[in-house]
Amino acid sequence: MLRLDINLVFTICNLLFLVWLMKRFLFAPVRKVLEQRQQEIEESYKKAEETNKAADELKNKYEESLAGIAVERQQALDKVKIEASKEYDEIVNNANKKADKILADARLQAEKDAEQKQHEMQQQMAVLVAQAAYKIAASHDSSENDSKLYDTFLKEENK
Repeated sequence: MLRLDINLVFTICNLLFLVWLMKRFLFAPVRKVLEQRQQEIEESYKKAEETNKAADELKNKYEESLAGIAVERQQALDKVKIEASKEYDEIVNNANKKADKILADARLQAEKDAEQKQHEMQQQMAVLVAQAAYKIAASHDSSENDSKLYDTFLKEENK
């Protein structure tokens, strides 16, 4: 059987005292350190989650910005194409107008040149006719010629 003596009581008291000392000076600080570590880990997770959220928000803003830039770029390209087309049309129209003016001026000049040539030819013809008439008149006697011309004139009038 179990004997109960004073040594057993002291041993139990010592054991209880040691448990209390260990609990007070060993387990309590260790638990405190473990709780602090746990809190630090939880805070780190919270900060990591916040950082991830912020990164996701920045990523979304960046993607939206890229989409906006793409739209703006396309609009700018369309605007530039339209302006280039307008300038092209304007240049072509100006070139056509200049070409039409050059053709009209060339036609007018050609008409003037043709009229001038015709006038020169008429003058040359008149000179040639006058020279021929002079040669004819000089080659025949003038009284003979006059009577022939007078006879021809009378014949034509009688008819």
